[in-house]
Amino acid sequence: MQTALFKDVDHLEPREAELFQHLEVHKYFLNKDIPRELTIEEAFDSWSRVVYAPVFTAIDEEALDLEFPDVPEDELFFRVTRHWHFMKDDGRIEVTPQEAVLDYGARFAPTEESRTSYGLKKLFFFSR
Repeated sequence: MQTALFKDVDHLEPREAELFQHLEVHKYFLNKDIPRELTIEEAFDSWSRVVYAPVFTAIDEEALDLEFPDVPEDELFFRVTRHWHFMKDDGRIEVTPQEAVLDYGARFAPTEESRTSYGLKKLFFFSR
């Protein structure tokens, strides 16, 4: 199978495969609310605005990338989005990208001081 975004979806690199899976899931949920089948390109456009940009903005604003200097940007993005998905599946209805970034930092930052800082910021801004 081929799309304009992915030349051969049967032979993708691991990160490309994870991205393709993100798009397929996003497309699935979008298609539930409309009467026609979206293309993967249309799903990519929506995913870029709804998932990619907000997560990368939150990573940047919270300087999470500075906590993990040896982790490539795309890998950190996937780690945060997996964590965000976990948080949403853990019974929480609304979880923002910023909350997911802060929670990820509170759990996985390499130093106790950083974990505490992210945890306090999350507690202060997202108390429920």
